[in-house]
Amino acid sequence: MNWRPLFTLSLVVALAGISLAAPPQDVAPPANAPAKVEWNAGQGRVSLRYHGTVIMDAVVAAQDKGGKKIRTGIKMEPTETTGEKVEQRLKFVPAKPQEGVTLVLRGTVVGSDEAFPAETLSEAQKRFPYVRNSVGPSHNLRNNAVYDRHWDWVLIGPGDGHTRIQPAQEKKQQRTFSWESRGPSLELVFRPRFYQKHKGFEYFKPWTYKVWKGSVTGYCTWWSYRGGFTQETLDAMLAVFVEKHLPDFGYDYMQFDNCYQHGNGSAPWNWLNWNKRKYPGGWKYAIKAIREAGMKPGIWVHRVHRPSDPGVKEIIEKHPDWFVPGADGKPHHQRGFCSLNTLNKEAVDTMIRALYRGLAKQGWDYVKIDGTGDLLRAYQNKNCAEFFKNNPTTPQQSLRKWDIVAREELGPDVYVLACHTVGNARHVIGLVDGGRLSNDGFQPRTLAQYNTLEGVVWRGDPDHCDVMGTWLMDEDAMMPVFATEAPVPARTIIRPAICAMAGGVLMVSDKVEVYKDDRNLEGMKRSAPVLFTMPGQLYDCGRRTVPWWLQEIDRPFDHWSVLARIQWGEKEKDKHAYHFKGAPRQEVTFADLGLPAGREYLVFEFWNQKYLGKFKGSFTAPAMDNNTGMDVFAIREARPHPWVLSTTRHISQGGVSLLDVKWDGGGKVLSGKSAVVVGDPYVLTVHLPEGYRLKTAKVSGEKVKIANRKETATVRIIPSATKTVEWKMTFAGEAASAKSHDRRLAAGNVGSARTQGIADHR
Repeated sequence: MNWRPLFTLSLVVALAGISLAAPPQDVAPPANAPAKVEWNAGQGRVSLRYHGTVIMDAVVAAQDKGGKKIRTGIKMEPTETTGEKVEQRLKFVPAKPQEGVTLVLRGTVVGSDEAFPAETLSEAQKRFPYVRNSVGPSHNLRNNAVYDRHWDWVLIGPGDGHTRIQPAQEKKQQRTFSWESRGPSLELVFRPRFYQKHKGFEYFKPWTYKVWKGSVTGYCTWWSYRGGFTQETLDAMLAVFVEKHLPDFGYDYMQFDNCYQHGNGSAPWNWLNWNKRKYPGGWKYAIKAIREAGMKPGIWVHRVHRPSDPGVKEIIEKHPDWFVPGADGKPHHQRGFCSLNTLNKEAVDTMIRALYRGLAKQGWDYVKIDGTGDLLRAYQNKNCAEFFKNNPTTPQQSLRKWDIVAREELGPDVYVLACHTVGNARHVIGLVDGGRLSNDGFQPRTLAQYNTLEGVVWRGDPDHCDVMGTWLMDEDAMMPVFATEAPVPARTIIRPAICAMAGGVLMVSDKVEVYKDDRNLEGMKRSAPVLFTMPGQLYDCGRRTVPWWLQEIDRPFDHWSVLARIQWGEKEKDKHAYHFKGAPRQEVTFADLGLPAGREYLVFEFWNQKYLGKFKGSFTAPAMDNNTGMDVFAIREARPHPWVLSTTRHISQGGVSLLDVKWDGGGKVLSGKSAVVVGDPYVLTVHLPEGYRLKTAKVSGEKVKIANRKETATVRIIPSATKTVEWKMTFAGEAASAKSHDRRLAAGNVGSARTQGIADHR
């Protein structure tokens, strides 16, 4: 295609005259200062007020060894650390030392509607190390802190089981938690500006923006095709996605990455005018085809201006003042490109604003802005030091200007991703919805490493997820799963599933042939959409492969935990090859997971569709052989009546598909609603307490197959459409007496039941 850069430039400059969207209203930021404390020693009452709100109201009392309240004086000993990292400590001790005395602090903590409970680092993580998050409010007993994302403060109590925090009430823009701490002495720690100052994320101002809560799941062209993804490839990919109903499973986005543009000079005309040789229909055809396939269009652009591009070279020569000068006063060249002077309004309007305004007019729903680190390093080059010394900007501020303008033009409803790596993308926090966690290539370890950022600072992007990739994966391991006759490559299960467990971005990136084979799709289908999560831990887990992940799921009708065990490959000496070596059986204590120790739990493994049994205190995770890449256990508290154990739609085992569940004890009816996908066999597995049997089941006019076993029953349908179905199960019998139940426990039969597993669910 023949095109003239300066003619295109004139159109771009004209676009720059269109009015901007109204800026967001200013919000008064919270002070980087201690909370105001009121302490009534006579009543033992303490309250903390911060940013105009009483965030804690509690009473401290003393108890003897038998738990009886005793009258004794209690002292509060406050200390404060000032400066950038403000820390306030309130220590409560008996006025007179007395053996056997326990102090108990009981009260409530109030935060915004973005407040959530979590844990700080303690001995609990040493006993059972895992990565933890929650879908909805967490009830985990390892929690000893409340973090309020909206105002960026944290209140911490004693850890390792000495504090109990439970969600108590939720109103508009407010959450209340019950709080109880116990110990011979007690200490509360308050830290304002927790992520911004204590964790060092300078631009984190959460009172100015919300985290993107939708599932960011789809396809990225980059990893498998590089620049070879064409209109023909797009048509083939969309055809397969539609044939396999992947948009129905939650794969929403189709994102072009470095394959459509003219050159790579980062001038607006390069991105807005498509390469007609590769895409005869241009961007209009691409967007129309993507939307007709039931997906949303996404696009990649870069930040650097390369003089090797003829149009960019002409601009640099005509407008040298648009670019940051080096020591010689001329536009500085760094790694083959020049850096825009974002103090120059004409340069910003022509080279940045016009680009994102043009993308907004074209109708993109997802914009990936690459080159964050490239541009920042160029700004930080020593040859540019004189410019930044003599002008009212810094390298970081100059970088942020790009994203300020991009967000102004794209608006709040377009998902914006910054690349690359947390270390560089941290400088555009608050302006983007996602931050890439790593360099090129899927690196799942980063999902654990940056777990504390997920759902708080942004959505974490591990670059992409090629399901047939080999990094930390055994290429030969073939894992049996319930939905296929033959085992499937274990890596196709683990790679997308770890994104779902982490609550991060899941953008697959394989060649079209991979998705034509149903054996490669089971991990993808059961991992999308990705549920929005909040971190359960306020500390970093480090850059390592963590085998255990726990995801709590809270719904109005149920609260359960999903525990994943991942077998990471071990590297063969002197070769880039990884192998599963197997993993032994492991006893998992419910208390170590953060669940109440004295209760009974039902445990069900997803990929094999096996009911492990009813347990109290702990359960045994089975050994993993050289082909078992992952186990995913649903852990639900046992009920005296039939209740849902698991569903086959998603590894959350109900977090995606279950919309409602109700038990009618009088009619012995379990009913509910489920979201299902056309043609995808959907199985509800229900626990049968002793004495119960599934009699009938109806599912919104669908053909139903039911089966009863010793302790479980299943209801299976093959949906005729992607829709919400209503289901109703009727049971015969009634719960066994407590005495009979106790005899069965004593006989050691609990936990021995096994279903036929995989074969029953195909």
